[in-house]
Amino acid sequence: MEADMITPDFEKFEVIDGNGWAKLSGHQTYADPHIQIERAVYHSPSRPGEEVHWTIAHRKAAVAVAARDASGRWIMIHQERFPVQMTLWEFPAGQIDDHDRRLETSVILGAVDQELAEEAGFQLSETGELIPLGYFFSSQGFTTEHVYLFVATNVEPIPAGRVEVGGERIPDLTTFSGEELTQMVASGEIRDALSLALYARMSARGLL
Repeated sequence: MEADMITPDFEKFEVIDGNGWAKLSGHQTYADPHIQIERAVYHSPSRPGEEVHWTIAHRKAAVAVAARDASGRWIMIHQERFPVQMTLWEFPAGQIDDHDRRLETSVILGAVDQELAEEAGFQLSETGELIPLGYFFSSQGFTTEHVYLFVATNVEPIPAGRVEVGGERIPDLTTFSGEELTQMVASGEIRDALSLALYARMSARGLL
């Protein structure tokens, strides 16, 4: 789909010095393809002359998309999460496979297309719309990771369906009404940060 043709531009996040913030130095202590750990020294607005030492986990930026089908139901996947040893209901999401310091709109939208197709087996229809809802920080005291949030309306199944990617198991998929999502959030059945952030933005903007 040509989402960039119908989606307005949106704010991108970048870690930069300014307004009293300054990163004085940094030393990488660990790195693998998924995470890089750095020990850094900062000045902050409240402590301009004081060296503040902090450990940061650098991760790729990510996207999360709440997709709604033609009947008005929301698509969620039942995803196995090994660190917490639980299987959770989540909106489709994934990291952006681009290592540029500042991501372009087209790269972010491409990641939305990819995650919606791979994890859910859906794409925007000709009458569909991709609505950006800003971004959020998953754990701002620990990591630079940030997630761009989107709503996709009038999605339709792709002809090829879902396919296994990278050896990962294809998660179960179910659709829920807005009322059911609200009940799942209230009961704690939906508990991951991505889905809760998306739900909060959608609720605040009257999109549920």
